[in-house]
Amino acid sequence: MKHLLPVLFMLITSAAFAQHVANTFQAVENTDISMQRLDAIYPSAVATDQSKAVFKADSQNGFIKAYAGMQQDLGAYLRKSGFSWKKPESIFTRVYFAPDGSINYYLVNLANTSLDDSEKRSFLNLVNKFIESYKISYTATTRFAQCSPVLFKNN
Repeated sequence: MKHLLPVLFMLITSAAFAQHVANTFQAVENTDISMQRLDAIYPSAVATDQSKAVFKADSQNGFIKAYAGMQQDLGAYLRKSGFSWKKPESIFTRVYFAPDGSINYYLVNLANTSLDDSEKRSFLNLVNKFIESYKISYTATTRFAQCSPVLFKNN
């Protein structure tokens, strides 16, 4: 029993963090999944200071290519699902990955977009569906995060 408790604790806590959540920065601001809290436990995938980056110089370009591919795959998924943009939108994103490359959290700033409330809900619902099963082609020994502006548009 003494050895079973730590294993049980690990299973419960890992299940608690094995979420797939897409939301806005504003909606999660004062919650357990605020950017500030997530940034404390998800180191940056790439960083100017190499000592703070999960992926070092020799693998950063490959990661950036895989990350850009993930954003392109999301855009294709949105189009396939019938989501249409009124105009091109540059949206700042912060994505939090599990070590296996799956997406735990996909946070966005939709505050300055032309999307109405219904379109924002539709966008977030589709992103939530996309991240349920998507895995980036890069893995690490720890969780990691990456941020960037993403230009979403109809093709």
